[in-house]
Amino acid sequence: MPGLHFLPDKQRYSSPYPILLAAMLYCSSVRGSAEVAEMAPQYFDVLCGAISQLTIPNSDIGTAPQNPADVEEWAFQTILGLILGGLLAEGSIRETGIWISIAYRLILEHCPPHSDERAHDWRKLFNGVQIVDLEHASLHLSSPVIPIEPPIASLRTSHRDQLYRLSRMMHTGLAHFTGRNLPTIWSCFTTEGPMVPQTATHATVSSFTAVDAAVIRDWARQLDLWLIEFTKAADDGQIDRTIVFRQYVLHRLVVLSIYHPARGCDLYANNVPPHEQFELLLSARATIKLHLNDKTIWSNWDLVIITWAAMIVLQGLEGGVGEPDGRFGIRPFAGTYPCRPRGLSIYRLHERRIPPRISSFDLRTKPKSSRKTGFVP
Repeated sequence: MPGLHFLPDKQRYSSPYPILLAAMLYCSSVRGSAEVAEMAPQYFDVLCGAISQLTIPNSDIGTAPQNPADVEEWAFQTILGLILGGLLAEGSIRETGIWISIAYRLILEHCPPHSDERAHDWRKLFNGVQIVDLEHASLHLSSPVIPIEPPIASLRTSHRDQLYRLSRMMHTGLAHFTGRNLPTIWSCFTTEGPMVPQTATHATVSSFTAVDAAVIRDWARQLDLWLIEFTKAADDGQIDRTIVFRQYVLHRLVVLSIYHPARGCDLYANNVPPHEQFELLLSARATIKLHLNDKTIWSNWDLVIITWAAMIVLQGLEGGVGEPDGRFGIRPFAGTYPCRPRGLSIYRLHERRIPPRISSFDLRTKPKSSRKTGFVP
């Protein structure tokens, strides 16, 4: 299976357990050729069915092996399968949050107090669950489930670790905005017509305070400092520079656009200060450029945020704020849009002439299932 940002080395499993096997097959089909991708709905059914077995008493897949020596391997692979499935579904499957909770429970039950990282790196596995949890929470503006500090000592990492620092920033920032009934990024992908009712828009925008603005500015500034610090570490060969930059660009766009849905996704709303408009457009353009230059992007959250960036850039082009050289592959289509946008939804976006590089991932709906239900009994 491919290297992941929390497990950068490629993992090899000669005899994977069912959930990991189903996740690997689904991942391979989604990322494969058009012919292989036709099998993705069937593999998705299998994956959901396998995960559902974890909630059924005495099920074959959900029951740990009888041999105690195999239990740790079973748990590690099962959690890794849940993470891989979550990375592929976190932008379109609301139940991803349940998968995250199951993975965390399995970690608490099966992580040994003293583990050999050469065999099973539980600390990095825990980081993977944290990442999926934070990404899922950022799309839905919900509270993360996984704590920053794990209750098991062997799972704790250095406070100077780049993923730990990023997780702490996201935990702190999300805590300020959750529970306030704000429209979310994902609501903009699932709503036809206006993003939010005008009354709701007025109420939520009027609740935007100077404290909120200060939190967003400080959050973005901390991300800037995080990039500087860990880019230096990348120069020393300690971590992958590409991964650091990708995480920075995507998370910064999430931070700067937190109130964008509440403003009806109107970049030109009267209550959007020019400097905020400029920062948001700059961040969105950087995200589009990231997609053009980073060929290793494949997780669903990454693609959702890139599509979100495309919507913002297109709106900027509609208002006459574009790139003169058209290097993002969007400029030639600017003339087909009205000059003043009023809240692009993903439905309207796909009705327009969007370059293939951007329209290749349609995130309007969850993966099509080959069955009437999403689960296999």
